[in-house]
Amino acid sequence: MISEGRRAPDLGMPTQAGNNLLWGLTRKAKTKRELLSMIDKLAQRSKYKHAKDELITRAAIDAFDTKGNVGHLANPDRNVMQQMKSIVDLGRGEIILHDKKKVKMDRRTATKVLKNLMNMKPTERGIALKTMQKTKSGFDKFFKLLNR
Repeated sequence: MISEGRRAPDLGMPTQAGNNLLWGLTRKAKTKRELLSMIDKLAQRSKYKHAKDELITRAAIDAFDTKGNVGHLANPDRNVMQQMKSIVDLGRGEIILHDKKKVKMDRRTATKVLKNLMNMKPTERGIALKTMQKTKSGFDKFFKLLNR
């Protein structure tokens, strides 16, 4: 008996091997169009003809949309605010953004930015944190406003 390897999430395929293949395609594809063409090729094999089903295709596209750097994004310590708090505690450090860019910061700057963040209204603070976490340009945009 052949082992089916890793356990991919259930994307609706009848077998776990099919789910594993479809999951691999969602990780490999660079665009939705490329993913759809990969699913078409997979569905041409008689063993995986169910891949063309609308619900399965939709589940694969949803999995593709949530792709990103899920492994490290799910970690609560990757939140920009938490990283700044740890810099305040440790003295200096780096903030790692979702696009994997790094920003060096010292204690004084982190303290000032955190204080100004906490003075914002919760909805505005949420928008600022979400923008700061995503990209370096978004981080720089709000960092200039908060570092006054």
